[in-house]
Amino acid sequence: MRKNILGAAVIFFVTIAFLLVLKDITSNGNHEPVQNNVVVEDSNEDTNIATLDEQ
Repeated sequence: MRKNILGAAVIFFVTIAFLLVLKDITSNGNHEPVQNNVVVEDSNEDTNIATLDEQ
C-alpha cells in the first residue's frame, strides 16, 4: 500500500512539472523586448590593425 502512495505521489509531481514546462514553452511571451545599445565612436586615431600593401 505504501508503494502505491509513493508511486502516485511521484507521478503527480512529474505531471505537474511537465505541465509547468509545457506552459512555459507555449506561452506567447508578453515580455518587454531587450534592447542592446551599441555606442560607436568615430576616431581619427591610428589603430593597431595591420594593413597589407598588395602590388
